[in-house]
Amino acid sequence: MMAHWSLLPVLVPVLGVAGFVSGLAGFAFSGAAAVVLFLIPPLQAVPLLACLSVANQALSGYSLWHHMRIMPDRAGGDAALPFLLGGILGVPAGVELLHRLPASTISTLLGSFLIVFSLTLLVLPTFPPVRATGSVSAILTGWLGGVIGGFTAFPGAVPSAYLVLRRASKVETRGALQPYILGMQVLAVVVLAVRDPGSFNLDFVLLFAVCLPAVLTGSLIGVRTFHNMGDHDFRRAMLALLILSGSALVVKQILV
Repeated sequence: MMAHWSLLPVLVPVLGVAGFVSGLAGFAFSGAAAVVLFLIPPLQAVPLLACLSVANQALSGYSLWHHMRIMPDRAGGDAALPFLLGGILGVPAGVELLHRLPASTISTLLGSFLIVFSLTLLVLPTFPPVRATGSVSAILTGWLGGVIGGFTAFPGAVPSAYLVLRRASKVETRGALQPYILGMQVLAVVVLAVRDPGSFNLDFVLLFAVCLPAVLTGSLIGVRTFHNMGDHDFRRAMLALLILSGSALVVKQILV
């Protein structure tokens, strides 16, 4: 018998909300679902969240496939592939930092920065957009996101902040961000499966199967909401979710 049946009345709605958040913005599933880390042991929670996030990203990415921009072209703008290449290169450095530096301190500083950064842009009526663009900027941004993701499991925070500063439209943001997040989450699941295959046991399978419908339903509602939002409202939603991600990092280090 699965040990977490009694928690399902809490887990299912929390994960459904996380699916909605990620379906709306393309990221922040882990931030919205961070409470799960306090309900079940991390060795069970982390692979569950990672696999549910992959399923969520795959569904919302499929629903928005016509917006996806994988390869750079001569027209310029942001594409997913440079972000993803940088992220893949950055993950090993992040894992190394996890074993060499005080990850709790780094996570707290990063979370605090995201909170201050996002609050500042929310209260400023206007802010000058970042003009840096192209593959080099995207690779560097993706690399930093991969480094941070290697020890915090929040790889989307930096690319999201970069796209907000670029004043990218909601379509441009999702077109570049969605494949990046999906690729990074798939990489995280592969690393988890290689390092700790025992986490993917029968309990995991049952819990995943029970929670998946709520996540996918939330994701579809989030995608529908995304279509009904303007660029300004979407940018404000992105900043609010960056605050959520930063708060999750800080609270996690305080309570864990």
